[in-house]
Amino acid sequence: MKRYSWFFIVMSVVLIFFGCNKSQKEESKEFKINSSEYKLLLNPEKFENYTAGFEAYWKIIKEVAEAEGISVIASENPLKLKHKEVSFFDTPELDLRKAGYLLRQKVKYKDGQKQAGFEYSVKFRRNKPEDAAAVDLRLADGYTSKYGDIELESDIVYYSVANGGEETTFSVSNSVKLDEQPTMTLAAFSKIYPALGKLGIPSETILKKVAGISADEWVVAPGKLDFGDGLFGRMDMTIWLLETESGLIKIPEFSFDHAFKKDSPWDEKAMRKCTSFITKLHDAYPGWVVDGELKAAILFKL
Repeated sequence: MKRYSWFFIVMSVVLIFFGCNKSQKEESKEFKINSSEYKLLLNPEKFENYTAGFEAYWKIIKEVAEAEGISVIASENPLKLKHKEVSFFDTPELDLRKAGYLLRQKVKYKDGQKQAGFEYSVKFRRNKPEDAAAVDLRLADGYTSKYGDIELESDIVYYSVANGGEETTFSVSNSVKLDEQPTMTLAAFSKIYPALGKLGIPSETILKKVAGISADEWVVAPGKLDFGDGLFGRMDMTIWLLETESGLIKIPEFSFDHAFKKDSPWDEKAMRKCTSFITKLHDAYPGWVVDGELKAAILFKL
């Protein structure tokens, strides 16, 4: 699997966004990256028992971090499982995805039982930050965003099936919690997300569950990686279990994310530790890694 240096890409983007003079900052303000997430797709064969897989890879993370001089700040219960059902909805011809949009539904579980309520998220993804930021994903009046401000983030998939190295995309998203599931039509969701009503898709178009299945999602949030200079990477280990007609598909992933400073870039040494950490994980235990892809992209291919 071919490798490229993500560090120089990040630093170039940061320099563009933070600029050297006031006018540049003002012009690029709405295109500034707020956060980045680094993703490593893991070998499903190592997750026959996913709880044992999480535990084993947590040991690997700590071992590699120590070797690289990166402090690990473990959460109180690093391997505590969180359980959700994740579904994606689109038109029969996948018109939303073709236009760069993802409509996701999440339902929480507690003690093995589905909980009341639904969380919906619409994400718009593009290869350039200015293209992603050009879409207005504000909710319609009467709806409250779960996370407040809409932020621009980058997703970096390592060892990508697309190019063998790091594949970077940029996205904006907005989430809302609802007590009831809306009618699954474009018209119903356009009343929540007005941007969806501007795509030229007939409003009466029915939205169907992509691939006809939901992902059974299990997540642990073991803690943070301290790269220095106040730069912390919040870690997740996730597995999607997909029940298909041909059998069970498992998609395990390690990821971490961090925010960017508002007015200046992170220290160069800290940023280099951050952007190289997944490469260090791969090099130490290559048998745990498979070619990278976004989890949703895999589901859409089914």
